[in-house]
Amino acid sequence: MLIDYLIGAALAIAGMLALLIFGTDIIRLNTEARQYWQAKSAMADFAGRHAIYRSETLASGMLCEGADPQWINAWCGSPQVGSLPNVCVSFDSEASRMTLHWG
Repeated sequence: MLIDYLIGAALAIAGMLALLIFGTDIIRLNTEARQYWQAKSAMADFAGRHAIYRSETLASGMLCEGADPQWINAWCGSPQVGSLPNVCVSFDSEASRMTLHWG
């Protein structure tokens, strides 16, 4: 009788550990997917703002450092950009290409 309880407890503990491992992976994947979609949203927002303010030329280099045009400062303060951890944004004026890194 006691052995049945021990086997049941061992199975329950093993099941809980499996749920903990899978749950941790699911939370990590969910966080990565959320950050990816926020970054895509931020890049689409930047493309739209850049198309609107095309008359203002942007110099190559880092963005979101304070000395940028007003629309870039507003973009840097947007929830899509602000919610990404350790965000780093650079712009290449020759290729008209923006690079967004986070994490």
